[in-house]
Amino acid sequence: MEILGEALELLKKMVAIPSVEGQEAEMGNLVAEYTASLGMEVEKQEVEPGRCNVIARVKIGSGGKTVVLNSHMDVVPAADGWDTAPYQLTIKDGRAYGRGSTDAKGCLTALLMATKEIIQNPGDTNGNIIVTAVVDEETYSKGTRYLVEHTRLDADYGIVGEPTLCRVGIGHNGSIRPVLEIHGKTAHSSTPEMGISSVRVAAYISSLVDEMQEKLREVVHPTTGRPSIAITMLKAGVKENVLPDYCELVIDRRMVPGEREEDMIDSFEEICKKAEGQFPGAKVEIKEYVVTTGPASEVKPDSEIVQIAYQACEKVTGEKQSSFGLTCNTDMNHLIKLGIPCVIIGPGRIDMCHKPNEYVELSQLETACRVDEQVIRALLKK
Repeated sequence: MEILGEALELLKKMVAIPSVEGQEAEMGNLVAEYTASLGMEVEKQEVEPGRCNVIARVKIGSGGKTVVLNSHMDVVPAADGWDTAPYQLTIKDGRAYGRGSTDAKGCLTALLMATKEIIQNPGDTNGNIIVTAVVDEETYSKGTRYLVEHTRLDADYGIVGEPTLCRVGIGHNGSIRPVLEIHGKTAHSSTPEMGISSVRVAAYISSLVDEMQEKLREVVHPTTGRPSIAITMLKAGVKENVLPDYCELVIDRRMVPGEREEDMIDSFEEICKKAEGQFPGAKVEIKEYVVTTGPASEVKPDSEIVQIAYQACEKVTGEKQSSFGLTCNTDMNHLIKLGIPCVIIGPGRIDMCHKPNEYVELSQLETACRVDEQVIRALLKK
């Protein structure tokens, strides 16, 4: 239980920091100080004023292959509905409650504890470990986007810390969100035939989106489930008796691995063309794309990293691994773009994320520390 006690002490310090978007500075200081205490070479990389990624490096043995460990320091706001203080780690009934206990401070804790064990007891481990604790994953992935654009990451493997119940995840879904603007023609609401209601155009677009969703329900990815499409925001109207000549809507399109952003863009442009054809005189165009965590990504079940990770995980848990992925976004896609094959590992359940009374089971936290350690050792074995 020694490693669990140390992990809880570290997690307690993390949870006590309300590192919501834009307020990750104190959390960054904690991670920097902790990794420095392990003898790692530490860099604080400023992404925006007051917002820094932490990059910590260490060579084990004579050096060899490199694994990059990535997880995020930001959390979503606590909101209402908590039975415990959200920024105070509370141990109760075999669980540790607190904002970020699962997503993703528990995951980051496990990666750091695994790194500590390897540094202090290298054994036959031979290679390089790069810990990357990033800002802003929950909103725009500014941290990892900046990391991959401004850092030389010559890594052979990657482990992304997100909740997987300590299983080895091999992929995740992604998202793309266009903002459509609709220009109609205003008129008095008593004579709607004299104008073009932008809301009517939006309603037509909604029907097109519904048709697309029905088709997408027939698509099932073997590890991450179904793609989806939905209108999530709508802005229109200036007065209750005026036909709205302008409307703006946001479409949320969730992608599964294998779907391409280019194809998504083509489908959105086709929606615009159909709407203009249905309402002559209206203009429908893509105003912009809301920045998201990014597209979907995956590695193959028979790839080297997956097979090594499976064996290492099974050694700790005794459970046979099978292919699965996350339905949500992760920062894995940005590392994949660099050519770094990754797996996703972390304690806890993804359905506990972003909710009141978020918790991580103590057994999960301890197991994640052990699994991360064994996977890293296996990837960097002499």
